Amino acid sequence: MNPILAYPPRRPGVLLTRWTPTACAAGLAMVSLALTAPVRAQAVDPSPPNLLAQAAAAPSASGASAPSALSFSLPRIVTGGKQGKEPMYFEADHLEGEAGERTRATGKVRLRQGDLSLQADELTHTQADNTARAVGKVRIERQGNIFMGPELSLQLDRLEGEFVSPRFWFARPQAGGSAELVEFLGEKRLRATRTTYSSCTPANTAEGLPGEPDWSLQTSSVYMDMEANEGIARNAVIWFKGVPILATPYLSFPLSDARKSGLLPPSFYFDSKSGFEFSLPYYWNIAPEQDATIAPLLSTRRGVGLDLEYRYLAPRDQGVLNLFGLPDDRVAGRSRGMVDFTHQGSLRMGNSPSQTVYDIQLLRVSDDDYWRDFAHTLPAKTPRLYDSHLTIERVLNERNWGLGDSQTSLYAGVQSWQTLKDLDPESDPTLSAIEAPYRRTPQVGIRSRSGVDQALSWQLQGEFNRFTHPDQDKVSGNRLHAVGQLDQSFDLGPLTLTPRLALHSTSYDLDQVQGGTPRSVTRTIPTFSLDARTELERPVTLFGRQLTQTLEPRVRYVRTPYRDQSMLPLFDSAPRDFNQYAIYNDNAFTGVDRISDANEITMGATSRLLDERGAEALRFGVVQKWLLSDQRLNPNGAEPIQSGLSDTLLLGSTNVIPHWYLDGTTQLGADNQATQQATLGVRYSPGAWRTIGVTYRYNRDKSEQIEVGWQWPLSGRKPSLQEVFAQASSPDVPKPGQMLSGSGQQCGGAWYSVGRVVYDKRDHRFTNTLAGFEYDAGCWIGRFVMERVAIGQSEATTRLMFQLELIGLSRLALGSNPLRTLQDNIPGYRLLRDEAQQPPALAPQPFLDDDTPLP
Repeated sequence: MNPILAYPPRRPGVLLTRWTPTACAAGLAMVSLALTAPVRAQAVDPSPPNLLAQAAAAPSASGASAPSALSFSLPRIVTGGKQGKEPMYFEADHLEGEAGERTRATGKVRLRQGDLSLQADELTHTQADNTARAVGKVRIERQGNIFMGPELSLQLDRLEGEFVSPRFWFARPQAGGSAELVEFLGEKRLRATRTTYSSCTPANTAEGLPGEPDWSLQTSSVYMDMEANEGIARNAVIWFKGVPILATPYLSFPLSDARKSGLLPPSFYFDSKSGFEFSLPYYWNIAPEQDATIAPLLSTRRGVGLDLEYRYLAPRDQGVLNLFGLPDDRVAGRSRGMVDFTHQGSLRMGNSPSQTVYDIQLLRVSDDDYWRDFAHTLPAKTPRLYDSHLTIERVLNERNWGLGDSQTSLYAGVQSWQTLKDLDPESDPTLSAIEAPYRRTPQVGIRSRSGVDQALSWQLQGEFNRFTHPDQDKVSGNRLHAVGQLDQSFDLGPLTLTPRLALHSTSYDLDQVQGGTPRSVTRTIPTFSLDARTELERPVTLFGRQLTQTLEPRVRYVRTPYRDQSMLPLFDSAPRDFNQYAIYNDNAFTGVDRISDANEITMGATSRLLDERGAEALRFGVVQKWLLSDQRLNPNGAEPIQSGLSDTLLLGSTNVIPHWYLDGTTQLGADNQATQQATLGVRYSPGAWRTIGVTYRYNRDKSEQIEVGWQWPLSGRKPSLQEVFAQASSPDVPKPGQMLSGSGQQCGGAWYSVGRVVYDKRDHRFTNTLAGFEYDAGCWIGRFVMERVAIGQSEATTRLMFQLELIGLSRLALGSNPLRTLQDNIPGYRLLRDEAQQPPALAPQPFLDDDTPLP
């Protein structure tokens, strides 16, 4: 059975990144539409006397008398006809004919109807068989698409005929080609013989001279049936630099956005742990709302495996199932695999405005070493901690509980984790020290809050949890907690005061007793806070710009009494980080199991510079706490935190300097003002595809890292300012490998360097390295990327990725796709050809004659 290549497009709600129909074949369908329209317009009123009567009304340019054949030599005259609501305009230098038999126009013949125009040296219409024939520099243009050839013949009743040796150019993909013959087989069918298609032009070469394109798609024949929505190409071959890189004797594709089952382009890459891996995916269009991609793979070291993706989309539900498996991993000597399933859905009962939403996630791998060997297949950001859960929530709108309108929701769920142990005794201890979280089996709760328009705001929440742990030495049990909060804001001119009262009540019922801990414990803790804010502003002029400067002081007082909580388990509590959000929080812990005592004032101020649009150009802030009494519940140790000033938090960001962006946060110690932790970053981006950033991260006694990421052009022709504005995706950076129509200049390809390196100053080693090159030749893009990731103190995995992207062939990409890796790792990285950010396609250069090359 002959192989079939398939082209699934995007569909609403689910993103498909597969190969879509070739523009060559899709464009030939446009040839049929474009060619039939002008001639059919002529056929609406084919009788020569109508045209000739209008022509006869004009005086003869030559003054010669008209022979019996009614031959005229006229200046350009325009006649009008109708096809539906679109008038047709006809223009010619000479017009002759025989009434009811034949009409012949010569000398710069032009037909125009709407956005469609036809030009030819000669156009003849025969009444007997209702056939139109155009010869000599036939040119048809519609919506920027151009078709040219020496001869076109079309029988108008049956829409049968042929276009001899046509050349074509499509505006949207900026690509074109030629065919030996295009045969029209009726209104909805056509056949093209010996077609060639490419987006490469002389502008893509350094010499700017015609020649063999860098890549081309060639077929012996293409048959299209618009009614069946199917196209069939025979002996399709993609050539690159004179080498056939992809071939199939039979190519089937849809003529619309419909998806079609079949093989997808192969992918391959090299991994230091798995060796060379090759995969040939098969796309299965199961139904309009379902599809699957089945990708058998071959690893030179591990053996044969399978990667499966199944997706579905319904009016209220959608989900994705990913399966990866190696039945017999020759390196590990056992079967390996992963299952990743996500689902989101909603339920609505009758005409009720309330609805129920639910979410399912299942992520599991076969063994503890999976994250080391198959890091590129993992969807989780935490490579050794995988979350699986089921949650459901019922939202009840506008319920009245005696305190005004509110929104209430009921929720429930279960949650479990898979934590991968580090089996390597020489691995990094910071990587191996991962503690498995508790499981919630189950979680049930209710939350309610007041309406947004109420002056007195309130929130209520009650929740029950059953906590279990895979480690039998850990305490397990039940927890029931309730939280109530009441606050109101008072507007006192420039000052806003918000007093708030909160009550936390928690009850535990534990399964076993450890170290004298009672099985049943109840704890109730109130918290009072008073928040004062104001915002002042003034106009300033800085760096030649009119700006608005703000000053936003904030003072917050919190009082929470101390309660001994040493006998309580730690199911979901952990210390908060020291940042601009946590420092204003009432509690120094996350979760419910610990409520820190507090008698403190948090003082801070922020100043911002805003431009005339309200965009932030600069921000600087400073925040510090003043402990009025000792904090006995210390998140970072057993000893109480002494009263007095806390560490100081400094934060700032700015893009006042053109093309530069700086941001950072610093924590200064209260005793010696030494830096406890800091993150400082600077990024320089003078234009699209030009970015370089440096980030410094420091945590005293723990880590110190420097990270550098970049995307930068290495070589390529510098275009003129006119070309920049005409062809660039942004007004300050040119589009490489392209030529402005009419500029008379040409350019070759442009090289780009991309990368990201992370250097650990304490261990004096590079923990993560990503480096590569991109080459934009104008009509194709090549990428070569190397990624090295540390997975232990003395172990790393290396992956080599290569991709060839053919522009104009529906973004066909061969090899392994490194784009996701580049986007995830390089801040400010931008696709060389981001379709969503490209300007509309430029109109092709007008042709002076048939010898002028297509753009």
